[in-house]
Amino acid sequence: MGVEILILLLYLSLILGAAIGIKTKSFHQGLAILVFSSAFVAGIKYNESFIVVVSWFFLSILSSYLFYFEYERPLSRLEGDESVGDVILGYLIGFFIVLVLKLHGVGWVLSLLASYWAFHLMLLIDYGKNRRAFYLLKIPYIVLSSGALIEEFGTQGELLPFLIAYLACFVLWLKFDLPRMWRPPRIT
Repeated sequence: MGVEILILLLYLSLILGAAIGIKTKSFHQGLAILVFSSAFVAGIKYNESFIVVVSWFFLSILSSYLFYFEYERPLSRLEGDESVGDVILGYLIGFFIVLVLKLHGVGWVLSLLASYWAFHLMLLIDYGKNRRAFYLLKIPYIVLSSGALIEEFGTQGELLPFLIAYLACFVLWLKFDLPRMWRPPRIT
């Protein structure tokens, strides 16, 4: 795929995210779409082979879903499951993904984006009872996906308006949506 088509996909996702944000009066769903498109486009910009495109498609869906996922109840471990073995295994999986991707020539930011889901799930196990930590753990998806775009495309003139709009949506999400999400639900 040409660079123009990839940048067109980014702008189409920005329009779709803005339309959903206007309809729902929330930036959260729109940012989930932007996380997906940014991760997917950065991944296929690195390598356009079929298996890489399919892999990045599923990794982008996973990243977008974990960003979109809302806090419903505190995550808690079972009483008999107090070992740190699962958490260490999750961190090792994340480091293994970074190592494999770095050995194949993928950039640092793109490698961290591809492996953050493992770190995110393990951090949710550790801090899942804290509502604020649950939502703060979503911020690296936005930072890493925009950083991966810059890493793969550079600072091209066609990409800068998209990045500015993406970061503006992120700032608005931090200002308006995040405080609303931090509040526990009202019991009536």
